[in-house]
Amino acid sequence: MKRKVSEFAYGFVLTHELVRTYGYLPTDVPLPGMEKKRKKAKAGDDAGALPPKQYGYPLFLQFKASEFMKRKNAGESKLVGLPYFRFPIYRKTQSNQQPLLCEIEKRGYPVYYATPKMHEAVNLNGAFFDERVVAHSLFVSPLEIGELPDNLNHRVVFSGTTKEVYFCPKPRQLKRAIHGEDFAEKIQEVLSTREPELLDDDFFQRLASDLVSLVSPNRRIFDELSRGKFEMTAATFANYLARTLFDCELLIIPAKAVDEDGTTLHL
Repeated sequence: MKRKVSEFAYGFVLTHELVRTYGYLPTDVPLPGMEKKRKKAKAGDDAGALPPKQYGYPLFLQFKASEFMKRKNAGESKLVGLPYFRFPIYRKTQSNQQPLLCEIEKRGYPVYYATPKMHEAVNLNGAFFDERVVAHSLFVSPLEIGELPDNLNHRVVFSGTTKEVYFCPKPRQLKRAIHGEDFAEKIQEVLSTREPELLDDDFFQRLASDLVSLVSPNRRIFDELSRGKFEMTAATFANYLARTLFDCELLIIPAKAVDEDGTTLHL
């Protein structure tokens, strides 16, 4: 069945909810405190306290629109019943997106395909106003999908009512897929084994360099992409690379703030 919820619309409402309701930090605008700190440094003004240090975890989301399958001849109905949802993973001859996302994840950054368990615009609108977009979403790790073994039409298949998620056409259950109602808890479990990053310009510059190196080892490409970085913050530049090179949204999951004397501040 033709999908009625676009990736653009879904990505907007999901990002909006993660920022406004879950407290995630967008990277296409200055992070809290960073602009103030940058202005103080530029002006050489030491008056007043600097903002507390901000720590967090980068999160990469690649939005996928789901197809809603309800006909009896739908190929995966025996796996998850009717109706169900599915979204495609690009074949190797179509795109190198899947291996690139796996490489980001291998470097220790959380990466997920995010897809809605909704297919009608009216449902998306209702979830948006009720702050239930995350709850009606599925998050799948590219690394759990792994290397594509062939050039078939691969897809992720799931029901809107059960927990089972499969990678097809040769069915393999994806046991680490995160259902939206469990998202907050499961993400904290994922992050519990990782150290948060100090969210300063040095970190985002390293992240930007990391992203470019995955696409090409050619330093000249990085220099070409970097021409405009002086007109934007380091975080925004990293977000720009995530979008242009990987078609991903880069968000920050805040961890904690540490004052200049080492005191932990709760966010």
